Amino acid sequence: MTEAGNQNARMPFGLKWIALLSIVRWYNILLTIFAQYLSAFVLMRDEPQTLHDLLSDFKLHGIVLASIFSIAGGFIINNFYDFEKDLINRPRQVLFNRMLSKRRQLNLYFTFNLAALLVAFLSSFKIGIFFLIFTAALWLYSHKLQKMAFIKELAASTLSVACFFAVLLHFSRYYPFIFVYGAFYMSLVYSREVVKQFINYNGDLATDRHSIPVSLGLEKARAFLGFVQVLSFSGGLGILLIDGWSQRNYFIALSLLLIVVSGFLAHRNQYQLVNTFYKIILVLGILNILLM
Repeated sequence: MTEAGNQNARMPFGLKWIALLSIVRWYNILLTIFAQYLSAFVLMRDEPQTLHDLLSDFKLHGIVLASIFSIAGGFIINNFYDFEKDLINRPRQVLFNRMLSKRRQLNLYFTFNLAALLVAFLSSFKIGIFFLIFTAALWLYSHKLQKMAFIKELAASTLSVACFFAVLLHFSRYYPFIFVYGAFYMSLVYSREVVKQFINYNGDLATDRHSIPVSLGLEKARAFLGFVQVLSFSGGLGILLIDGWSQRNYFIALSLLLIVVSGFLAHRNQYQLVNTFYKIILVLGILNILLM
């Protein structure tokens, strides 16, 4: 065993557990759980069902549990492939996360994926197939797609909202507005993914990652970000004009305001602040599910 391996072995279990939570982005997983149960609650409104029916829906709990395991595995493998880049962009966090050795991280990755697939197939065959494709897509993203500019951001945005479709698949309810709302939400996720490329620019440049700012150059990449924000704003405005001013559109109206503010901040190269604004927008979007 190497000296680094000996040091990892001597680390307190509590610190290793905190490092694992950091790697799997526990706050993102918590938001996904919250959003899935909120979505299920809204989808059940048309039926004469109670909260007890929701709590006793074991297939739904299986979807949520499979999501937890598969997302955790996705973050682990992404962390594994992003080690060199993150060492430049977030050195303190990377060094803390190294309390879990690469070998242990890979073992946890395989364990989490197997657990996700087992729970998913126990829930139902179609849910099992969904998560088989989802876990494969997460690996493909980390191994191949995140090295490809434009495709990387689109893939990350799609994967970010994919778990919500597992809930739709379970309830077999496909309301048009859900897909319109989902498309707008996904456009916001895509915008944030582009913003993150500016924050990670130094690491991407040093490790020859073909992110949008590295591929286009900073000036053209800023113009592209502005173009994406205009498209997102236009889509949201179109929803308001067609669907009208209703309770379920409060989030969209607020998002339009925050997109404008984020555009001004991006023009001033305040990307960390822009990223924070988008985090707020996305959390509000999840909370807005209750109004739908």
